[in-house]
Amino acid sequence: MSLNVAANVARQSLLVSQNQIALSGRNVAAASDPTRSRAIGLATTTADGGVHLSGIRRAEDLALFTRMIKATSAAAEQDAMLAHLKVLADTVGDPQDGVSPAALVGDLQAALAEYANAPDDPLFGQTAIETARDLADALNRAANELNLLRESADREMGSAVEELNRLLGEFDKANTAIVKATSTGDDATMWQDRRDAIVAEMSEYIGITTMQRENGDVALFTDSGITLFDKVARDVSFTRTPVYTVDTIGGTVFVDGLAVTGDDATMPLRSGSIAGHAQIRDNLAPTYRLQLDEIARTLTEIFEDGTGSLFINAGGPDYAGTIAVAPDVDPSQGGAVENLRDGTGNPSGYAAFAERLLQLGEDLTAIQTFDTDAQITASGTLQNFATASVGWLEELRSNVSAQSTTERAILARTSDALSRATGINMDDEYAMQLEIERNYAASSRLIMIIDEMFDTLLRVA
Repeated sequence: MSLNVAANVARQSLLVSQNQIALSGRNVAAASDPTRSRAIGLATTTADGGVHLSGIRRAEDLALFTRMIKATSAAAEQDAMLAHLKVLADTVGDPQDGVSPAALVGDLQAALAEYANAPDDPLFGQTAIETARDLADALNRAANELNLLRESADREMGSAVEELNRLLGEFDKANTAIVKATSTGDDATMWQDRRDAIVAEMSEYIGITTMQRENGDVALFTDSGITLFDKVARDVSFTRTPVYTVDTIGGTVFVDGLAVTGDDATMPLRSGSIAGHAQIRDNLAPTYRLQLDEIARTLTEIFEDGTGSLFINAGGPDYAGTIAVAPDVDPSQGGAVENLRDGTGNPSGYAAFAERLLQLGEDLTAIQTFDTDAQITASGTLQNFATASVGWLEELRSNVSAQSTTERAILARTSDALSRATGINMDDEYAMQLEIERNYAASSRLIMIIDEMFDTLLRVA
């Protein structure tokens, strides 16, 4: 090897070392950013035995990244559902507090029994009326809370769609930059990190799958197979419904013109917060509302007896939202508690008349028929139905909470594995810098030796 060739090889090695140390410094500076991957310089040998930096790639693990975004979507769906279910649970409260419809039905039954033991004492009658009012108010509040809950879920869906469209625009920008850099041989690693971070953020709102293509291009699809991005971003649309009543049907989320939520969705979303909000808004909240309506409807029917009716309502489907104590039996509305005691069975107005009150007690424990869409039972006592409604809600909340914990644990483990595989490790970077420093020192020493040899040759000449 001639001295000129040797000098050129040493010079190339110095340049590579300089580039590698700059790249390692960039890694160290980004070590605290969880969205950044380790950048690696690709050194190759030249024809004359030298070395040059042929390119820069980043550490990546497509399988782990795919598993991570899948876990993110699953966890986001469960978290969205759990947040709403905690609000629903407030309509029941702690069973020991006695504010649930089930507890108040029991209180009403006890108050009627006490009134039947002393039918001539209006104070017991007033207690029964007040207990009935508490029960009606509890059903009204729960019904209103459910309307507000569905409005909240609808609002969250709208915000998620807006954010998703924004992120698709950011993804388009990053993807275009990567394709351009890859085709020209420029460093695309920082844009690749940015694109992955965008995909991870998008997966919180909607389940996503990716497809890698030439020149670093990536296409995005929903977890049900609808195109989200293919060369250009596809439109995600949703029309908000600002006010909800018992029979309001919420708007549908569309991706590229195809419904992904609602009963008409042929390719519904399987995960992501949008799917969680839609599940609460369109399925779980209406089911719980039907349970409350069935309780209110049955109460009205059990106590219906002309001027002696204890409850009134505006009719279906909004039984729970409109149930109230009937004016005829409520002194605060100009009625009389004796009307509850007598109904149509005590035309003489005997003060000791207890037959109707006793019968009402029996009716409360009689087998009733309920709507099977309420997902509890087709028949049973009102008390058992109301108690089962509380159990249904609590079991649902517990199951979603457990699933949320599981998905969060999977996400944490997957993210940790991905970080170990592709993230920046300071110990590794410092070790790499020491190696680069030794290579640099060796190249510098070689150049010094070649310089001394040139000086010797010139002196001889």
